[in-house]
Amino acid sequence: MSNLNLKILVLDDDEDDCFLICETISEIEGSNYDVETSNTPQIAMDLIHETTFHVILCDYRLGATSGIDFIKAVRAKGYDMPIILLTGMESSSTDKAALEAGAADFINKSNLSASIVDRAIRYAVANAERQQLLSTVLTSVDAAVCVLDRDKKPVLWNPSFAHFSEIQGHSSEENVIDAFASRLLTAETVHNVGDRILEKRFSSLPDEGSVITLHDVTGHVEALRERERAESRAAHLAQHCSLTGLPNRMAFAARIDDEIQRAKRSGSEFYLLNLDLNKFKEINDVYGHNVGDQLLKEVSQRLIACLGDGDYLARLGGDEFVAVQRKNDSDGEIPSLATKLANTVEDAFELSGSMVRTGVSIGVATFPQHGSTAQELLSNADIAMYRAKADPKQRVHAYNLDLDKVIRERRFIASELKEAVETGSMEVYFQPQAVVHTGRISGFEALSRWNHPELGPISPGVFIPIAEENGLINEIGRNTLQQSCELALQWSQPVNVSVNVSAVQIRYTDIVSIVRNILYETGLPASRLELEVTESVLIDDFDYALHVLRGIKNLGVSLAMDDFGTGYSSLSSLTAFPFDKLKIDRSFIMELENSHRMAPVTKAIIALGKNLDLKIIAEGVESPAHVDFLRENACDEMQGYLLGKALPQEQVLQLLKNPTLDMSSPRESSPVIPHIGVAS
Repeated sequence: MSNLNLKILVLDDDEDDCFLICETISEIEGSNYDVETSNTPQIAMDLIHETTFHVILCDYRLGATSGIDFIKAVRAKGYDMPIILLTGMESSSTDKAALEAGAADFINKSNLSASIVDRAIRYAVANAERQQLLSTVLTSVDAAVCVLDRDKKPVLWNPSFAHFSEIQGHSSEENVIDAFASRLLTAETVHNVGDRILEKRFSSLPDEGSVITLHDVTGHVEALRERERAESRAAHLAQHCSLTGLPNRMAFAARIDDEIQRAKRSGSEFYLLNLDLNKFKEINDVYGHNVGDQLLKEVSQRLIACLGDGDYLARLGGDEFVAVQRKNDSDGEIPSLATKLANTVEDAFELSGSMVRTGVSIGVATFPQHGSTAQELLSNADIAMYRAKADPKQRVHAYNLDLDKVIRERRFIASELKEAVETGSMEVYFQPQAVVHTGRISGFEALSRWNHPELGPISPGVFIPIAEENGLINEIGRNTLQQSCELALQWSQPVNVSVNVSAVQIRYTDIVSIVRNILYETGLPASRLELEVTESVLIDDFDYALHVLRGIKNLGVSLAMDDFGTGYSSLSSLTAFPFDKLKIDRSFIMELENSHRMAPVTKAIIALGKNLDLKIIAEGVESPAHVDFLRENACDEMQGYLLGKALPQEQVLQLLKNPTLDMSSPRESSPVIPHIGVAS
């Protein structure tokens, strides 16, 4: 603001001193200040009420009162213009008292000069403008903020913090902020204030001060509570499909286990039928999902009408149904129920004015000939169903041992995998990650490896899907995490270890407790562990995934989004979930030299991550040109076969003796192995 626009009030009960001050102001070179005077605090207060002054110059002694009392009176009225005190005394205690009262500056009258007054005015105005900007920012932020000094005393706060302080109902205005801030100096991260639930963050400042930030999470917590209440009210509905009313996968799992136990006790047999609608995807695409849902409802009603005493029907999801029929002595390999079910779906369905035809393919497995467990029966019935789907003339197909050699090999691998998991013979290898600008190792990604004694190394792309189908993926994931933490403690450099966590682990295990216990058992600092998740973890149940990942984050463990760029909701996931790092999928880096469009897309991903304050790591780095590109675009870290393939622990220990990697030439090309579950 130029001098021409400044209005100044001079308050001094001595007319000679007042005249001297005004004369001094008039001598300021290039100034044209608009100056008014007052010889009493009351007249000055009336002028302040009528006119907006940019600066007040006030004598320290004002008859029966003092300049400090005047400053307090002005502040009590809510006026915040800067006030400069003038005095003939030389006293550090007086100076300190003036500043504590809120004076913008303190000038000794014996040193009064145009340059000193000009400097004091300009600095006071500039500081007032900065304070106004700070006040505007603090008022605008969507949080309650309080700054504490090194003694944990509040020195600055915004209206939101004052509002929450007042809710506490303390006895006097002077102690309300201090008392509320003191209450927050605990290890608790969540505080109840009135009817609000506040999440607290505590940050340290370089001058030994600190900042308390409170975020109102009442809405989120209430949503979680409402969800719990809804789940409690609808506990019985958890066992049924909301669309068709049929028992769901959870209910079927309990029923099939009961059926197996009953058959074992009585020495009887039963059929398990796997049903899959024909052309369901095409019907959805042509008629829309509303018609698809109507079809599922009407199919369910027709199937239910076919059930006899003791028969059971459930919907596992999508267009997949299962049925159970107990076997009589006169029954053959194809149960009578299968034929009824196939026939009833053959007739057309009238849906939204259209005649829709579908049909059903049915696979049959018999207990105990085709499996002694629910998983074996489901798997074999599924194999038979796909054989029926491949043969339009045969709507129902029974399982037999000669169906497919590949299936038997798959079963063998599943059996061997189970033994490998139980005996702990699977290993963890580590692929190095490095800082882009220095080549220094920053961490390792842990990858599960299986070297079969007869078949040799088996690709994760083979054994991970089998592990997921046979319920072994959770155990493999836990073992990988346990071994990774144990082995990382042996490294000579305190670099991070990164472990993949599958969607199955997030959805069906208490992963937060598992991670907490492993960190406690192994002694690995939480700050050295990073968990990688893909978008498949987030899509199935957004709220639940957010709850779980926040729990992991509260342990002090870092979170990375893996395979970024391959999903369809990456941006929303990045902004909603507490990620620390973004991993650019290897396909982007591998195609940099083959596609002119890939470079700008990759640059945009790096910039996006930077703007969200995320660390960026690029996968698939296989050439010095890749490194140059990442350096030019300020990527933080990298991983790929240029740095090295996944290594056993012995080679990791050797590599860490010289943790700066030579990236001048590629080591070898990376194999094409799908990234599935906990390994790649």
